[in-house]
Formats: sequence, structure tokens, C-alpha cells
Amino acid sequence: MNYLNIRVLPNIWSSSVSLFFCLSIGLVISLLSNNIFLVWLGLEINMFGIIPFLNSSPNHTNNILFLNTSEVNVSFFYFFVQVIGSLFFAWGSILGDWYIISIVGLILKIGAAPFFWWVPAIIPRLDWASIGVISTIQKVPGVLLFRLIFDIDIKICIFLSIIGFLVSAVGINFSSNNIKQLMAWSSISNMSILLLLLVLNNSLGVIYYLFYSILVIIFCVLMNWSNSSNVCESFINGNNTPNNFLIGSIILIFSGLPPFISFLLKVYFLSGFFLFDSINKILEVVLNGNDIAYFYLLGSYLSSWNLVLLFIILIILQSVGYIKAFISLN
Repeated sequence: MNYLNIRVLPNIWSSSVSLFFCLSIGLVISLLSNNIFLVWLGLEINMFGIIPFLNSSPNHTNNILFLNTSEVNVSFFYFFVQVIGSLFFAWGSILGDWYIISIVGLILKIGAAPFFWWVPAIIPRLDWASIGVISTIQKVPGVLLFRLIFDIDIKICIFLSIIGFLVSAVGINFSSNNIKQLMAWSSISNMSILLLLLVLNNSLGVIYYLFYSILVIIFCVLMNWSNSSNVCESFINGNNTPNNFLIGSIILIFSGLPPFISFLLKVYFLSGFFLFDSINKILEVVLNGNDIAYFYLLGSYLSSWNLVLLFIILIILQSVGYIKAFISLN
């Protein structure tokens, strides 16, 4: 497939000012707009600004869902995925009542579950600067559009989050020694948390995304300096002890273990949104003496506990993968 080898700029650091300006303009338009069309326009401008930053030569074979992407140019593959997502989004918008098609297109564009397959196919073949852009800036317009347009049932969001947590937990554990693959699965996991938080509490979702983006950017800068895609290589070949210490610390922060702030965010995500609301409703019903409603809400409360337990198990499985990556540093 040599005809797909489109020549693009090798990395973000050597790219032209005009391309960076295009990327920035798309982001600014999306952030400053409340109009759905303008946010969508910013999303598409953002996409065209990102494509030239992607690495043009694949570094190893990727087989995702029986799709061999090793011979396909990364920029072309990313562009193809984004175009398919845009077509679904536009199709759903035109049909009106078929908004679920628009949701599918938007979720595909931002790489969230269950349409995440392109993320682990592309990220391992990018340089660290491009990974930072794909994992943070690229997702901002899509997330804003998701929040502005759709009033999605909470049960659907919970179901999508469970899928995202489950597949990312498996992926993180099987790629704990390949830091780029680990970042790909981590991105899927955090998008699952973010989309659910945006539906439940918009402010907390924004805080979570800002915190995650800062961590990703710092981590990508450090890994770019160490010039490694393998956790062990960054420590065996690297002589910069402060950088190595920061890399290990950020991996632990990603794991969500105490006493790191990511642990507090996940605890608040679990308890504040599944437990406290049910407890308050049950107490209110008990005080009002409504026995039927009491048992109904008690069942809802117990179901919330089941959800919390499921999320805790999935978070623990993810944390095990991060810990394996941290242990491999030594």
C-alpha cells in the first residue's frame, strides 16, 4: 500500500507555525462557542491541524480487531476514522430523531468506548508530542459537542463506562511494559470516566479533564526527552535521575492509588454520584413515612452499591497494570 504513504511532517516540534495556528484556531472556536455548528466547525478545523503532526512511518505491526494497520500511513488512517465519525454525526443531525447515530459518530471521533479500536492502533506509532496532542487537545471539541447536544440517559452512560473500564483494564495489564500502549488504554479509561462525569456533574468533569491533560502533557514531554517507548528502556538507557523519578511518579498517579489526588477524584466519582444521592432520597422518604417508596429506593440504593463494587473491581484491575509498569522500572 505504498500509495497511502502520504508525506507529512515528522513531528510536532518541527511543524510550521501555520499548522499550529490551525490547531489553535479550531480549539479556540470550540471553547468560545455555544453554537453547535461553530463547535462542530472547530472540531473539524482541529482535525486538519492535527493530521500533519502525526508520524508518517509506522514503527511496528499493529493488529487491532483483525485489521493490520502496519502498512497504512498513520495520518491517512486517522483521517479515515475522523471522516467516518463526521459522516455519522452529520447523518444523525440531518435525520433529527436518529440522534443515536450522531452519538456513535462523536464517540468514534474522540476514541471512547465502545468505538475505541483506532486508539491502540494509532498511538503506539506516534512520537510522544503527537501522543500528547491526540490524548488532550484533539478530544476537547468533541467532548464539548457531546455535552452541548446530547441529553443521554444515565444508564447508557454507565453501560458505556463499564465497557471502557473493562477493555482498558485488560489492555493496561497486557501492555504494562509498553508505555505507548499503556497510554492508549489509559486514554480509553479516562474518556469513560469523563463522559459519565460530564453527564452527572459538568464542573467535576472539566476539573478531571484538566487534571488528566496536565499529567499527560508532562508525561509526554518527559518521555520525549528520554526518547523511549518502553518503560524499562527509559530507565536503563536514561541517565537523568530526576526525569526518571517524575516518570515513575506519574505512572503511580495514573494508577489512582492513595495518597495521590487521582485516588480522591475516583473516590468522589464513585461515592458522590452513586451513594450520597440515594441515601438522601431514602432518608427523605423515611421521614415522610412512605413505605412503598422506601423499599423502591432501597432497591435503587443497593443497585448503586453493586455498581460501585463493579467499578472498584475494574479500577483495581487497572491499578495492577500500572503497578506492573512501575515495578518494571527497577
